[in-house]
Amino acid sequence: MMSKHYNTALQQRVEEFMEATGISQNRLANEVGISVTALSYWRRSSYNGDPATIESKLEEYFATYEARQAVQEQAAAYKPTGGYVPTSISEDVYNGIRFAQVERGMVILHGDAGIGKTEAAKKFRADHPHSTILITITPTSGTLSGVVRLLAAAVGVSGQRSRMDILLAIRKKLAGSNKVIIIDEAQHLRIQALEEIRALTDADSVTGEPGTGVCLIGNTEVYNRMMGRQQAQFAQLFSRIRMNRCYSTRGVSRQDIEALFPNLTENNMKEELDFLLSVAKGRWGIRGAVTVYNNSIRNEDVTYKGLYNMATHLGVGFN
Repeated sequence: MMSKHYNTALQQRVEEFMEATGISQNRLANEVGISVTALSYWRRSSYNGDPATIESKLEEYFATYEARQAVQEQAAAYKPTGGYVPTSISEDVYNGIRFAQVERGMVILHGDAGIGKTEAAKKFRADHPHSTILITITPTSGTLSGVVRLLAAAVGVSGQRSRMDILLAIRKKLAGSNKVIIIDEAQHLRIQALEEIRALTDADSVTGEPGTGVCLIGNTEVYNRMMGRQQAQFAQLFSRIRMNRCYSTRGVSRQDIEALFPNLTENNMKEELDFLLSVAKGRWGIRGAVTVYNNSIRNEDVTYKGLYNMATHLGVGFN
């Protein structure tokens, strides 16, 4: 019986890669698309099957990994060092969340998509991980049952209980905790879910303990629904709002764009900055400007022409 041939150089590379990145064998196997058992036996040169089947997948994985790393290294020089870039809008959202926490009331921060609301929420949670609960609502999870499940998971309430018992357990967890609940994509919340969330801000009728601060973040639909003439059921909700802020892409400033794209700013690329500002002020917002810019980096052309062509190619509008 012929002995099997193993690619020892590839085996060594796998060992070095796992040590350098800290990736587990389970995760590596999953990303490569092979079983953990197969990878384990291959690493020990005792795989029952043909080693070439494992090695071809590993080589493809490393080729993709290297390409991704090359793009990231190429883009690094053009991007800010940190993930979060404070802009006039994101900082206002950040302060609005803090207001909800301090006042222990309901705050609604709404407006156009892609202008930094979600990034501000993530930054607030990163800065205050022990006192912040951040959940994101989808069309499916916007029901009362969906929201209760999300909140229960977020505060650590588990076990098979009735919805009422879960809500009571959530309230008990939140009582006196000075936490703030941030609900992103809040426009998907149904009326019953909104009512229950509003109740979390109420003080305890027996002890007088203040409620929990709640910040709803989403598009302006969440606010318009509360203000709609036909939505009388929202009257109590609206009366509990401590602060309401509306944000528009038109509020994106030149200073915001300069902060978001420091490489262009440092190189005094005014035409390029003006173009990205025009994208950010349109319906695509800051997210659209960042998308155009990042793809232009990958295309190795962040000049005005490169940005313009990329925006056209992506179908991102500009003024």
